[in-house]
Amino acid sequence: MDDRGVRGSRSQRVRALVDHVPTKWLITSVSAVLLAFSAVVGGLDDAPVPSTPVIEAGASHIGTELTIVVNGALLIDAFPEQSIVPEEGNRLLVVRATVENTTSEPRRLGTTEADSVGIADVPGLADAVPPERILVIDDGSDRVVVQPGVPVELAYMWEVSGDDVKKGEPITVNLLDRDFISEGRLTYGGLYGDPIVSATLELTLGDVGAGVNE
Repeated sequence: MDDRGVRGSRSQRVRALVDHVPTKWLITSVSAVLLAFSAVVGGLDDAPVPSTPVIEAGASHIGTELTIVVNGALLIDAFPEQSIVPEEGNRLLVVRATVENTTSEPRRLGTTEADSVGIADVPGLADAVPPERILVIDDGSDRVVVQPGVPVELAYMWEVSGDDVKKGEPITVNLLDRDFISEGRLTYGGLYGDPIVSATLELTLGDVGAGVNE
């Protein structure tokens, strides 16, 4: 038998052997080889996760819907004029921020979820907990509808333990943003995804005691 005949016989035997191997074994074997090769060349390395930008107090953070400038954070005993009085032993942690709606539709900011400003690294308070109240500083209103192109200064409030949270302590402020999905229906404006932290800043807590009269 010449070389061609030998090669033909070998190829036939290999083909016959492969025909008797279960397909799932072949798939598993091929997958294992590809994974091994990928690991050798670095294909399984985790893709780098971009870090969240850290900005300074007073800097503008431009999101898809809102531009937010955080002006400071402080502790206060209560806002009795708005009937906001924490439980005995607790105080209010307030983050002051100027918010401008950069879309073409009014945007209501609520307290059912942290959708624009949140806080972290506060003793006794979960990082993702939304503010308990949001007030418009100019008039004390808690019905916060940010109109397009009209900056408004807001007070975001959380109730905290007066024993655990003190003046001079650092906190992290999270600025949240939502990815634009589509234009949505005419009557509801654009559709956006869930809020995510898109920038952070570090603040030192001030304290105004029972409050100040301006």
